[in-house]
Amino acid sequence: MRAFAGLIDSMVRRGPRPGSVEAYGVALACVLAATLLRLLIDLVSPGAVPFVTFFPALLIATLVGGAAAGIVTTLFDGVLSWWLFIEPRFSWVLADKNHVVSVLLYLFAGGLIVWAANQYRMVVARIDEEERYRRIVVDELSHRVKNKLATIYAILRHELRGQPDIWDSVSGRLQALSTADDLLSRGENGGVSLQQILTAEVAPFGDARIAVEGPEVDLFGKLPTVVALIIHELATNAAKYGALSTTSGRVHAGVREAGDTIEIVWHERGGPAVVMPSRRSFGSKLIERSLDSFGGSARLNFDPQGVVCRIVLPAAHASVRKDAAEPED
Repeated sequence: MRAFAGLIDSMVRRGPRPGSVEAYGVALACVLAATLLRLLIDLVSPGAVPFVTFFPALLIATLVGGAAAGIVTTLFDGVLSWWLFIEPRFSWVLADKNHVVSVLLYLFAGGLIVWAANQYRMVVARIDEEERYRRIVVDELSHRVKNKLATIYAILRHELRGQPDIWDSVSGRLQALSTADDLLSRGENGGVSLQQILTAEVAPFGDARIAVEGPEVDLFGKLPTVVALIIHELATNAAKYGALSTTSGRVHAGVREAGDTIEIVWHERGGPAVVMPSRRSFGSKLIERSLDSFGGSARLNFDPQGVVCRIVLPAAHASVRKDAAEPED
């Protein structure tokens, strides 16, 4: 079923321009294919419904070639079916009231199918247009962020030119921020390494104070962006209020495969004593609700010794990276 839906989607998006010669060519091909198929059925069952093969033909013609191609297919199919398969054959006479009703019902059903298929085409076209617009906006925002980071980088390099140690620390964190932003703007088709996301998001706060352990995991679809937002929120909160707000604080991010899920445990230690907040902040809600639509979860535990966040990712959107080759004997 999914393969069929993918085929229909491909036909709609890659079909010829409506009203073009190619679109009418598709209509003609659908008419011929439906007529030949109906002739083959007629050899086996001469009394079969006259229009049985023509409904799929006009649906395909509309999806691929547009409304005009669908209308042309409907009219030609109706004429050919009347001429070839309705008694008396090879004449323009409808001798039976039932045949008249059949033709009228065919025209009504055909018009309805063409209308519905064309509406679907229009919806897909609007979605594609919105997607292109979203991509342009995302690319523009990414470009502006990079420009602002480059400006900040240049200003700080000038101001800290006499303090090379401080500059080395600051420049490394700015580069880490830029890397994390690049992850968020990646495409959705290829997998993104979970370890890469974790490392990129925590790097601005000091690599030596954060340990990331576990197997290599690839995330797919929109999940990398959501996980990056969650890790960014956890790291930012740790830097403001938690383990990363003091020099002695540490964070351990452990990744493991748990049945048909991937589990990440964010564990803070060595920071100020944690107090249960009186109300959930926007950041906490973001962390705990972002994965609901994926079938995953994220739960915060405000342990007095340090915040613990347990993140569960569904296997449908995440997989442990397997070794490329088996070890030799």
